[in-house]
Amino acid sequence: MTLSDKSIQNLKNKSQQRIWNYVTALQQLQNALFELEKEENDPEILEDLTKRALEIGKEIESILELIEKITED
Repeated sequence: MTLSDKSIQNLKNKSQQRIWNYVTALQQLQNALFELEKEENDPEILEDLTKRALEIGKEIESILELIEKITED
């Protein structure tokens, strides 16, 4: 993950615009990794790219859950 769980929790102290900017940047990074995967044949590199894209997906999910909690309060 790019941010630790503690850092993600600390995002609740940031503006929603800053949080969404971060989520958008993560989505762009994840999309770039998917594009690299399309052109790659080396299994080791593919595994690394896939692992990283999945980690980013989990981070995005954690942040979206945090946003949901913030908006419920």
